[in-house]
Amino acid sequence: MIQKIKKYGFFTKGFVYVILGLLTFLAAIEMGGKVADKNAVITFLEDQMFGKVLLFIISLGLLSYAIWRFYKSYLVIKEKKDNQKYFISIDFFFRGIIYSSFAISILYKVINQERNGFSRNTLAEKILATNYGQIILFGIALIIFFSAINQFYIVYKKAFLKDINKNKNIESFTFLERSGKFGITSRGISFLIFAYFIFRASLENAPEKIRGTEGMFNYLHDLTFGNILMAIMALGFLSYGIFQYFYGRYSNS
Repeated sequence: MIQKIKKYGFFTKGFVYVILGLLTFLAAIEMGGKVADKNAVITFLEDQMFGKVLLFIISLGLLSYAIWRFYKSYLVIKEKKDNQKYFISIDFFFRGIIYSSFAISILYKVINQERNGFSRNTLAEKILATNYGQIILFGIALIIFFSAINQFYIVYKKAFLKDINKNKNIESFTFLERSGKFGITSRGISFLIFAYFIFRASLENAPEKIRGTEGMFNYLHDLTFGNILMAIMALGFLSYGIFQYFYGRYSNS
């Protein structure tokens, strides 16, 4: 049962990343589309025919992904023996919370209800208003920075292939590997940019400096050869989405 939940979750997550990457790539090459983040993808899908049905399916898929994350959090504590298991378990659990919250916000859209919550800037304002707010934000920036380094390490060691069930006949294994490398590397670069945003917010005591995925793409767009950089990053996100499909289908974890 948990394997079916995992597959549905990874397929859904991959689909969201593919649409996000495709929309932003089309915007970068000026062929329509829009600079997107996950919320923009949800808005795009909502505007399609049977949009509410699509959103309901997506929300269930993301909830499935969150359930798998919670399950893995429990499994790591139960099965691993070293002290690292607590950090790994916390990471699984934290991402489960993020994706379950996102899924619930989509369900609210399905029933035409607005969900009250904090924006990232509002949350940053509240953190900065505390006595050690700048230090806390700096710590968050460091965590995301090291998460970025970990993404590069995963690519270098090919650790993203570790759980792929190689006993099965994977006809497109080379494409699987390349999409994983490109996608995870792009994700690592995006983490570096997010860490930079949070570091600036901490240093300048300016919560408005914190930006999400859409802000990250716009930041790249404003650099030299910005359209090219944004297009490459968008293709990286699209590749990451494709790899999520492969991982969901062939991994044995």
